[in-house]
Amino acid sequence: MWKECGVTYKFTTPYHPQTNGLVERFNKTLKGMIMGLPEKLRRRWEILLPCLLFAYREVPQKGVGFSPFELLFGHPVRGPLTLVKEGWEQPLKAPKQDIVDYVLGLRSRMAEYMKKASKNLHASQEFQKQWHDQKAVLVQYQPGQKVWVLEPVAPRALQDKWSGPHTVVEKKGEVTYLVDLDTARSHLRVLHVNCLKPYYDRADITLLMATDEGQEEDSDPLPDLFSSTEQDALVEGVVLADCLTSEQKDHRINLLGQFSELFSTVPGTTSWCEHTIDTVDSLPVKSKIYRQPDHVRDCIKQEVQKMLELGVVEHSESPWASPVVLVPKPHSKDGKKEMRFCVDYRGLNQVTKTDVHPLPWADELIDTLASAKYQSTFDLTAGYWQIKLSEDAKAKTAFSTIVGHYKFTVMPFGLKNAPATFQRLVNTVLQGLEAFSAAYLDDIAVFSSSWDDHLVHLWKVLEALQKAGLTIKASKCQIGQGKLVYLGHLVGGEQIAPLQGKIQTIIDWVPPTTQTQVRAFLGLTGYYM
Repeated sequence: MWKECGVTYKFTTPYHPQTNGLVERFNKTLKGMIMGLPEKLRRRWEILLPCLLFAYREVPQKGVGFSPFELLFGHPVRGPLTLVKEGWEQPLKAPKQDIVDYVLGLRSRMAEYMKKASKNLHASQEFQKQWHDQKAVLVQYQPGQKVWVLEPVAPRALQDKWSGPHTVVEKKGEVTYLVDLDTARSHLRVLHVNCLKPYYDRADITLLMATDEGQEEDSDPLPDLFSSTEQDALVEGVVLADCLTSEQKDHRINLLGQFSELFSTVPGTTSWCEHTIDTVDSLPVKSKIYRQPDHVRDCIKQEVQKMLELGVVEHSESPWASPVVLVPKPHSKDGKKEMRFCVDYRGLNQVTKTDVHPLPWADELIDTLASAKYQSTFDLTAGYWQIKLSEDAKAKTAFSTIVGHYKFTVMPFGLKNAPATFQRLVNTVLQGLEAFSAAYLDDIAVFSSSWDDHLVHLWKVLEALQKAGLTIKASKCQIGQGKLVYLGHLVGGEQIAPLQGKIQTIIDWVPPTTQTQVRAFLGLTGYYM
């Protein structure tokens, strides 16, 4: 019977079911069937085990397309449901058949079943291979390249570890390589690519987040927190439209002069809002400090000292701790690479309860702004830092550096609910002014159809910001523009256009070759769709 069914048996190691994955998969299915029994019958599952096995064996298997009973007996088996159905209907009488004809017919049916089962199994395997290959990446190594090798642990054959680095000597096949293990037991060994992974030497600069050098300044998610020029604090630093007349420019100077205290490089402090961090009953999250090279440590010390002088951070003994990372700024001054101080709050964000306050639709803001004749934008000075933290939240924002343990006194960048808190604040500040103003986080826009109306609208918005105790960065403000850049688009004059720099980035993009690269490219191009 085994020979007719094409069955071969193999022995596995006793007490090691891991060596037979197919059996373990069946055991998982059987346990699920037992858990589906009523509570009273579940306690005596061993009595019902034959019934469960019978039900399992009459169900077609997806891979071969037949049930185990059909492949074993050459015909469907009459189970309990079939018998009930025959009781309702008139049962079919099987014709009498000679034993020789029955055996010959059985062998013929068995051969036909095996042929169809093999065909179905091959189609199923091809489908699984196609599904696997969608995310599979061809990995290749060059002779002389260093790699890690997956080897079994000597005392325990079922445990593995990565050893190395070892050197690739030669490529033997499409997925096999000859590797120099340099061990006492064996010198050269042919290994499959799945047993290898590349080895990377430690670089001089580590833990730096890469950014695009050609990134537009307006797309930078974090503003420059410390300005090296006093010009930013002056009202004269505000960008003025070239199309304005001299009289309109005088109006602008008089208006901004009334709110000169609003423009500063030092973040203000508002009493209208306070940020809290709800971690429910979570234990404190403590992450290890990232290793930093020597020249980066000096930058960390300088940034921490600046924040201490501003009162943004203070010394802490909190049990919470998040690591620090330095991000290169997209635009450096004097050709020198400048770094931005950031805290990795991913561990804290995982245990933080989500604030569901919505952000405005960027498309709607852009459409509204594009239809106006006069447009102005204001950018707050380190907007997040103008919001205080609650006493409980201060301890949770603690971060560790090589120079000590500190905590923020104001809302830092990187917190999970920081955008929602900030958007709630600007919505409160601009409440009642929605007809001519809008804000997406700290990008505040004022739009009007005439210059006289625009002056009135600007005065009302600036007055609201002053009452809230906020400050504005003059160098990033634009007044009375016909067209300006807002949220990555060039808007104005009844038109909306993409930025030329973004278009050039798409043109210069390297053609994608993998599924992941295609998704990344579609995400880039979809920004303007």
